[in-house]
This record gives sequence, structure tokens and C-alpha cells, in this order.
Amino acid sequence: MDKKYSKKKFFRLLFKLLINFSKKRKKSLINLLKSLYFYFLDFFILLLGLNKKNKNIKNKYKIIWLAETGSRDFLPRLAQAISLWKEFSISSIVVHKHMLRKIDKRFFKGAIVIDKSATFNCIRRLRYAKINGALNIVIPEELLICDKSSIQIKGSLNPRTLKYVDYVVTNSNDVKFYLKNKNKFVKIINVLNPRLSSKVIKKNCTNYFINKNSFSKFINEEFILINDKLSLKFTSLDNELEVIRNSIFNFTDIDPSKYLTNYLIKEEQDERLLINFIIQLRKNKTFNKFKILIRPHPSVDVNKYKEYFKDKLDESLNYQILREGSALDWMNEAKIIFHNNCTTAIEGFSNGLDNIFNYSNKLNSGTSDDFKEILKPLGIKNSILKAEDFINNNIRSKRKINKIQEKMHLYQFLGKEMINNKAIRRTTDLYLANLKNASIYESSPLQRWEDAVDKIRYIEENRDKFKKLFIYPIGKVGAQVGN
Repeated sequence: MDKKYSKKKFFRLLFKLLINFSKKRKKSLINLLKSLYFYFLDFFILLLGLNKKNKNIKNKYKIIWLAETGSRDFLPRLAQAISLWKEFSISSIVVHKHMLRKIDKRFFKGAIVIDKSATFNCIRRLRYAKINGALNIVIPEELLICDKSSIQIKGSLNPRTLKYVDYVVTNSNDVKFYLKNKNKFVKIINVLNPRLSSKVIKKNCTNYFINKNSFSKFINEEFILINDKLSLKFTSLDNELEVIRNSIFNFTDIDPSKYLTNYLIKEEQDERLLINFIIQLRKNKTFNKFKILIRPHPSVDVNKYKEYFKDKLDESLNYQILREGSALDWMNEAKIIFHNNCTTAIEGFSNGLDNIFNYSNKLNSGTSDDFKEILKPLGIKNSILKAEDFINNNIRSKRKINKIQEKMHLYQFLGKEMINNKAIRRTTDLYLANLKNASIYESSPLQRWEDAVDKIRYIEENRDKFKKLFIYPIGKVGAQVGN
């Protein structure tokens, strides 16, 4: 009986292996055929010059703002859209980037698509928008504070994807030089990144979407905020490492394996730095009366992150891990904010906060010249001492936000360049019909989008109020501004 059972088990396992092997081969074959299809599609589009059409911004009269992270992208873009409508009567939709190809292709005629990146993985949606009549603008969010890093530049502005890009928002000389060498047809827009347009966000969104009373649901005591940037180890994307290895650096001279190895080593160092910082912070009696609130990076699986640090940080350290709402919401409520070369520091300073301290020992390689003074690294000991002075003696930060606040807002540039006499309301319902009941279902994208869903739901629940402002929900994936 045992031998018969063993044979059956062996053949059952062998059969499963064969099935899995055939599935993997089938998947590999499908991926190969897809790659070949898009390779030849790009070849003919570029040969016929179809990617060079629809480049006149003055002929455009509506905007499609793409977002991915509810707490970081959605609100700043919605704020821009509201000002664009109020001041220039130009309509917009703000939608999740995965929804772009669900929009009826007729909607792209007369439209500008504003994406948040031009990695190799962005090429399909930018191609779809371009060949259907849109003009494409990219705000490379990955370069916000590290626009001198050649690796970051090549990854976020992939030379193949740039074939479908008309404008890039940047003021970096390194990025300009790269674009000049890779695609001389791409033009530069030197305006303020929407995430740093604090006045616009406050004017258009703060009164409607930020409710101070809601903070008490999560924490009812004074707290210190640590904005953490660890990401890959706790990524919510199942295949993010494979994406980096196999696609992000396609058509570049970057070795993805070497990049990934170095990145993971750096993350291990940052993790040890974070743990040591929290331990040292608790040794200072000034901070014992405050809870430590750790806010993970938007791309992180929060449950995975919490589970991991349960074994790394003792409960006696009196900490809590939380990511509800936006980083800026919590920064405005925090007694002190600490970070490790994080973009949230730039957003905080842009919003007038000066209780922000960098506990890192050095700046990241490729840090933008615009933000070196703001991100000034103090190390663990000095950052704690500076924060102590701030609390005990009200010694304010001497760092000053530089001239970035004097730049034109993106919506102002668009309003001055575009025509503004065409309404989109008549045809929008038809062209966006596929989004009427749309939601983000996949676990990873949904985690990043949850805060946007809360905002969209609020618009839906207060439809009459927002209708007067010409703001309408689009399923659970976006909002329309204007008519």
C-alpha cells in the first residue's frame, strides 16, 4: 500500500510540475509575442511620424491629470484642476493612471495628458494617448529631490517612452542636458511641481477635505512624526523587483541587477539608521511625553511593514505605525517631524513648517541643488538636539525655502497657453462611461489609492455642494472639474 501510495503521489507531483511548466512557458510565449507586437507597433508609429503629431498646446482645451497615490498625487492635481477652471474656464479630469486606457479614444482629441513618470512601463498609456490625439506632458516625480542622479533620470525618463512625450516639467540642468541628447523634440516647462503648490492646495482643497477632528480617531495625544522612505523590502507590488530587473532600465546603459543590489544595500542601512534613531530618541527625556508616529512610504504594504517592525521595535518605545490621510495632513498636526532625506520635508517647508529635521548623516547621491539647504542632514545626535531646542526654547529653523515658491504654477502655464472656449460636459458622460462605476480592485494599487477613494466618496456624499463648484465624482477612480 505504501509503495502504491508513493507512486501515486510521485506521478501526481510530476503532473503538477508539468502543468506549471507548461503554464510558465505559455506565459513566457505570450509575453514574447506582446513584446514583438509592441516593438513593431512602435516601429511603424515612429516611421510614419505619428508620435510627432498633436504637439500644438494652443489647440488643446481640456486636461487629463493622471495620479497613482491618493495621499500624494490626487489632491495636488485636483487643486490644479480647480484653479484652472476657476481662473481660465478650462475643464479637467483627474483619474488613476490605470484608467487612462479605459477612456474612449475620442476623448483624447483636444486633450493634454499629464503623467507622473515616463518609465518604460508608462509607454503603453502614453502611446495610447498620443496616437489618439493627445499632447503628453510628464512630471517626473521620481526626480523631485534627486534631479542630478543620472540613474534616476534614465529610469524615470526612458528614451523609448520619451518618443511619446511632448513636454517635461523640470528646471534641472542635468535633465535638460539628458533630454537634449536623447530627444531634442521634447520641450521643457519650468514651473512649480503641483505637490509644492501649497497655496493652491490650501485654497482649493484644505477647507473641503482636511478635517482636524478626524485625527482623534487614530491618535488622541501629542506625537512626533517620522516620515519613513523604506520601500522595496515592504513593497505592495508582488513583482516590483522583477519589474526593476526586466523593464525599468530597458534601452538604457544601466545594469538593473547592480542598481537593485545597491538599492537594497542602501535600504538595509536606512533601516538600521531608523531603528537606532528611534532608540536614541527615547533616551532623551524631552520626547518621553510624545507618542512616536511612524508613517511608511506610500508604496509599502502597511501590514507587512507593521508585522516586520513588531520584532524590531520594542513596545516600550511607545510608537504607532499609521498611514491614513496624507503626509502633509499629519505633518501639520505633529509636534516635531523627522525624516531621512524624504520628499515630504520639501512639501512641509513649502507649507511653512519649520519643525522638520533630517536625522540622516548625508544627502543622497544626486540630490537637487534646489533642496540641499532644506534637506540639510544633521545626523541622529544633532537632529535630536535641534528638535529639543525647538520644543524647549522655541528656536526656529534658520533654513529658508528658496526661490522655488516664486515659480509659476503649472495650471497658470496651461491657462495662458491653451484655448478656453470649449466645454467638455456634453460628451464627457459618453466618453467616460467605462469609468462610471469603476474602482481599483488590485491589492497593491488600491492600497496606494485609498486616500483618493475617501476624497471621491466625500464628493459623492456632498454632491450638491460640489456641483456648485463644478466638481463631479468619476466612479471611485477620479473626479471631473468644469463642464
